[in-house]
Amino acid sequence: MCHAWPWDMKWAGDLLFTFSCNVHSKQQRNSMSHVPLQQNQLPSPVAMPLGPEVFELWFNNRANDDRDWLTPKGAVLYRLIWKRWLTSLSQHANIEGQAMSGTAWHKATAVDVHNFINGSLRASKKQGTVSPITRRRYWSAIDRIYRFALSQKWVNANPALGLLGEDLPPSEDPKGAILSDALWKAAFAAFPVGDDLIEKRNRAILMAIFHLGLAPREIRQLTVKDVLIEGGEDPRKAIPHEKISALRVENETRGDQRVMHVPASVAKALGEWLSARQCYEPAQNHEVLFCSRKSPSMSMHALLHLVTKTIRTACQSSNLPYPARLGPQVVRNTVLVRWLNGDFTVEQVVKAAGLKNAKGLYHLRDLVHHEVRIAISKHVHEGIGLI
Repeated sequence: MCHAWPWDMKWAGDLLFTFSCNVHSKQQRNSMSHVPLQQNQLPSPVAMPLGPEVFELWFNNRANDDRDWLTPKGAVLYRLIWKRWLTSLSQHANIEGQAMSGTAWHKATAVDVHNFINGSLRASKKQGTVSPITRRRYWSAIDRIYRFALSQKWVNANPALGLLGEDLPPSEDPKGAILSDALWKAAFAAFPVGDDLIEKRNRAILMAIFHLGLAPREIRQLTVKDVLIEGGEDPRKAIPHEKISALRVENETRGDQRVMHVPASVAKALGEWLSARQCYEPAQNHEVLFCSRKSPSMSMHALLHLVTKTIRTACQSSNLPYPARLGPQVVRNTVLVRWLNGDFTVEQVVKAAGLKNAKGLYHLRDLVHHEVRIAISKHVHEGIGLI
């Protein structure tokens, strides 16, 4: 069974549309985890697990946490960080973290953590420095898993908490950047007109990002079947764009879907791209909506280049300064701020953006009206979310 939150989204100008969101129930979320557990049930303390087993036990616990659940796809980065951590501990030993020439995972110290987020990371990246944000994220992953290990009495202390002062990576508190009103309007005029195959695809992508505020990964993961047609018709057939009603967007981190109804301008761009896509033979072998000539899925680099080029063109044609940041994320930030400063509540924007809770809006707090800033802070500090 799915729960839906329908509401009307009303804007002036080009951003008038209506949408609703559908989020899977808890039972469906739990079915996504590899090893189902009872609600909020921690695994019974077991004998000292090996390094990789620690991660799987932690992940299974997170996958069944109502307030902070994690899907298998969302766990990919955590798993990578933990694997690198074990490798840094073992040195020339095995990946299980058993002490040979290195250190067992349950005997790690704050010194090991410090060396990992500094020297080991620098060596793995083959560059001179590691950004504070990267160091903080790696430290945070280790901290979370050792907190769980401590609760299971596998370790006597959390080595990540041994870092103090300058050794502790600064908290990640990025401030969001947005496009100015003048540049926002100029960007629409800089969209490709859609004269050929690639231009039609690029115009459809830009329309979806600028109108719906989709995240880069969401754009790249859309499939043809995610284009919803009135009457349930197959979007792979010749369909008048007037019948295109919505996009179904999957959030792999949350493990849910939302349905966003599209305005006529977006429907028109999607319809033109779908028609052109039917004539592109390599695209017939897969379901990726915005495919490329080199691979089924458009690369992150290609998406970044498209949006950056569009914004730069808008700046040059309108004699406007370049914004502090370029790329799909700054466009998404702009959409969210326009929603928040419009007639929509924080709860509505959280659901529309596919966020877990209002923490995902906190980096935009300095860009919204005073009353909206207060509402966001209230949600963050009271822990109000979708669950």
